[in-house]
Amino acid sequence: MTNDEGGHRQVQIAGTTPGKEESQVPARLGQILIGRGLITAEEWEAVCVHLPPAGAKETLAALVKQGALTASQARRILRDIEAWAHQQIPGYQLLEKLGQGSMGTVYKARQLSMDRLVAIKILQPQLASNQEYLKRFVQEAHLAAKLSHNNIVQAIDVGNIGSLYYFVMEFVEGTTVKQQLESGKVFSEAEAVEIGLQIAQALDHAHHRGLVHRDIKPANIIVTRKGIAKLADLGLARRLDDREMAESEKGMTIGTPYYIAPELIRGRLELDIRADIYSLGATLYHMVTGRPPFPYNKVNEVLRAHLQEPLKPPDHINPKLSAGLGEVVEACMAKDRDLRYPTPEQLVADLECLLRGEPPRFAHRQANYVLLEQLTHGEAELNGQLKQDTEPEPEASPAVIGLLALLALSVLLNLVLILVLALR
Repeated sequence: MTNDEGGHRQVQIAGTTPGKEESQVPARLGQILIGRGLITAEEWEAVCVHLPPAGAKETLAALVKQGALTASQARRILRDIEAWAHQQIPGYQLLEKLGQGSMGTVYKARQLSMDRLVAIKILQPQLASNQEYLKRFVQEAHLAAKLSHNNIVQAIDVGNIGSLYYFVMEFVEGTTVKQQLESGKVFSEAEAVEIGLQIAQALDHAHHRGLVHRDIKPANIIVTRKGIAKLADLGLARRLDDREMAESEKGMTIGTPYYIAPELIRGRLELDIRADIYSLGATLYHMVTGRPPFPYNKVNEVLRAHLQEPLKPPDHINPKLSAGLGEVVEACMAKDRDLRYPTPEQLVADLECLLRGEPPRFAHRQANYVLLEQLTHGEAELNGQLKQDTEPEPEASPAVIGLLALLALSVLLNLVLILVLALR
């Protein structure tokens, strides 16, 4: 018995010859059972002493009979093994299933030439004949290969064996933010800001390479035991200069409802990194409050809220949060993207301010721009109403003049404040 990378143990069955098919199935079965925590290496060795060489089905049946496994556990493992028998990729050994999505299944595997653990996404067989799905699958791998950053899951290889298409990527030992939220965790401000900072740095890297992710959400952020956050899944990513894809997707709503930016709901042709900044803000909101920004049950209600409903500041929901974090989230989630952070670089700077216990620099400026716009809009509406009023009451004139003077003074004070902040 030997230890492999990450502390997992490879078990060789006594009385069998390595390399023969009858020994490979039980050996892999042992790895699966130990890897999933269903049995310890010592328990497996003890069981194997009493088992003759046999296939997976017979071995599982014996384990159920001995009480080491339940019947349902044995059935699930057998289904996985039977599926893997038809999904062998030369140079890789599939170890266990990690998850499944609409396009593919992700497995933990070993790259034999490098003796390292990797993750392999295999395209669903029924989708391999669909050219649109196949193009998107391969494109995900190619886009991921353009990125090389410590906070982005690294692409390793892409290819096919006949109709079996696979994408090999870095294996990250950790849990997603979504898994932690589903366990009932509400992140502290410091934890959330640290994770948000790392993902913002990943977005800055993508931004400089002309990519927009379009699906930033808790499920796509993996956090390792050492606290390193990794951005995963570029299945919806797009190059900003890809006019063909932009035209084909015009008018389509692309993203995950709880975290989607308004311009993605509207299917705007022109997109940029500010859509990802919005989604990261919505993710931070969920992390520190324990609920998404607009927690409706129906998708159409959630989308309508992203477009029209005012955002309740996160520090109003969780009073333990600082006003500074509330300002940062609100600057990320402005419905008008011109009022958001223009680039991830400014968001990174503000999150670093929060970690140092300082107020954010750029979020203050964005808030002042919003206030100035509201005041200017209010003054314009008031002037329009005065012009439409053909018979103003004389006694109302002093009040109107006073209100206009107050508005003008407010606009002037905010302009001065903006200039002061700009010169800092």
